[in-house]
Amino acid sequence: MRYSISTNWNSYRHASAEAMLEEIQALGFESVELGYALPRAFAETVIQWQKEGKIKISSLHAFCPIQNGGTPTPEIFSICDLRDHHGARQGISAAIETGEYAARAGAKVVVMHAGRVPVARYVNKLSTLFDKGYIGTKRYERTLVKLMNKREKLALKQIDVLREALDEILPEYERLGVTLALENLPSYDGVPSEPEFDMLFTEYPTLGYWHDIGHGQVRQNLGHIYHKGIVKRFTPKIAGMHIHDVIEGMADHHMPPGGMVKFDIFNEVVKKDIPLVFEPSHSCDGQSIVNAVQYVQQIWNI
Repeated sequence: MRYSISTNWNSYRHASAEAMLEEIQALGFESVELGYALPRAFAETVIQWQKEGKIKISSLHAFCPIQNGGTPTPEIFSICDLRDHHGARQGISAAIETGEYAARAGAKVVVMHAGRVPVARYVNKLSTLFDKGYIGTKRYERTLVKLMNKREKLALKQIDVLREALDEILPEYERLGVTLALENLPSYDGVPSEPEFDMLFTEYPTLGYWHDIGHGQVRQNLGHIYHKGIVKRFTPKIAGMHIHDVIEGMADHHMPPGGMVKFDIFNEVVKKDIPLVFEPSHSCDGQSIVNAVQYVQQIWNI
């Protein structure tokens, strides 16, 4: 099977990596993404299985593996945080360590959240208006403009901090033969934004873009992007994708079909030799994942 699945789906439910992998293989998957919630002992077992030819490792989601007592979140560190220099330094070190782990695991791509602009107050206001059905109204547009203006004032300095981080991280990834791919985040505070991605790709030719399909759909639903246009624009830089669907506007990590995503807009992307990783929520059962794989196989013909 061409597709992979994130270990975040089921790692928390198992006392051993063997049981985790056996459940994944029972669904027909031959490849996994090592998720940011994967304990080191589990990760070591997966790597051993990979060496024995029993599983493939498509990618790693930073920051992986978690340390004992660590927080299972992809945003435990931000490599563009103006307010926490020490945290940003930790993020750089953790990103490099994840790259080294990816090289050891035989994975060619690390996907990472770079961070967020501190405009959560405005993001939450917009989300509340969306949930109440105000999208398309003058009130919604005024709130969106306020969010955009506030983010613009703060983002430039954060992009400078991100550049400093990439100046350290990317040479190490190039040495390791691993691609660092920054992920699109669903809300407007995510770094980088689409124009910022464009700018960084010019400055850092080896930097990759990880397209999270559900996040892209949420961004379209909120009025931030036109999903199909962004996919076409960034196809040459896409180093991997997370596959999931969206229902009720912002509820992502559901398995297709039945959601809002038009999966045929990725027909050109999936021709590339890149990781295609299903990223189900914890609540998704095995059969819904099997159905989702069959659904996208029919659309993408792979």
